[in-house]
Amino acid sequence: MLAVLILASLGPAHAQEGMVQMGGTSATPDFYVIQPGDTLWDISTRFMGDPYQWPQLWSYNEYITNPHWIYPGNKIYFNLGDALSPPSAGIDLIQEVPYQPVRQEVAVNESDCDFPARFDDTRRGQVLTSAGLLGVAKDFNARGRVVAATSGGTSLAEEDYVYLKLDDTDGVECGTLFSLYRKQPDRVRTADGVRYVYRVVSTVRVIRVDDNVATAKIRDSYSEAYRGDIVGDMMPVDVTVDVDPPEGEVKARIVARLNTEQALASTYETVFLDVGTNDGVEVGTSLFLVTQADGSAPRLARPDKRLPERVTGRVVVVRAEEKRSTAVVVDAGEELREATRVVATPNQSN
Repeated sequence: MLAVLILASLGPAHAQEGMVQMGGTSATPDFYVIQPGDTLWDISTRFMGDPYQWPQLWSYNEYITNPHWIYPGNKIYFNLGDALSPPSAGIDLIQEVPYQPVRQEVAVNESDCDFPARFDDTRRGQVLTSAGLLGVAKDFNARGRVVAATSGGTSLAEEDYVYLKLDDTDGVECGTLFSLYRKQPDRVRTADGVRYVYRVVSTVRVIRVDDNVATAKIRDSYSEAYRGDIVGDMMPVDVTVDVDPPEGEVKARIVARLNTEQALASTYETVFLDVGTNDGVEVGTSLFLVTQADGSAPRLARPDKRLPERVTGRVVVVRAEEKRSTAVVVDAGEELREATRVVATPNQSN
């Protein structure tokens, strides 16, 4: 049995000219014969002057069991009637109607055929900040620690003076720049062994050198510095890159995050990938974040292989080594799950 769905959001739908059948002689007829495409919303608008009168109209026509479905050929009555002539008297219900809905041509854009819409716009010269690295101490030439400060506070920030105990002071002079690093506790297994996440907390500028102790002033702070932080080569944390749509066949995983204190990842967070220059990844490489999971699945749930990969965001590589790389999340539509996959082209056949 074919029917007409009442959808107020679609706006009015009218019967074709010459097909309206009414009884009665008043401005509002006794009844109206339903035409293909009619809804109670439309009929209320046309004959009662108010689309929101459709519930009252429904109450007059008790034979209609579901207001969302009315059938061409049946009658709609506009009054309650009385005991002698109820509105339902004489209704001829149509059991089968050879009705075919009008086929509507709808323009379809290519972007309408993907779910959800991808993050594939282009941005030129975007500055991304990544104050962290995945590696070992020799990767940044660790050469000492902060042993004291002129400030009495526990946390140290810009304009504070610190004392650096160095393994040696060869080549260190007034004006030398160092970065202060802090090692995070979690071990990360990568293709080239166990590595650790190091946070870059500050940049310091040496103002005096005495034997193996250098006095320095904190110039830039990315988080609080503490006594005991590691002194190493100065690492730039700001990288200017072009953000492009991902392309290619790179497949990777996020193996670690810089901000482990936060349960949910966010835009401009630093993440670390298990691919590098050996895999064709370089600074500026753009990749999609994808997931295969029901929205109610726990964060540690395994991918549901029955589902296609769904794009949830985008990352851009800001530092690349042979077997690993550092990236910044530039778009995020959903939270990052554990071991989130990162690909250049979603749903590649294996």
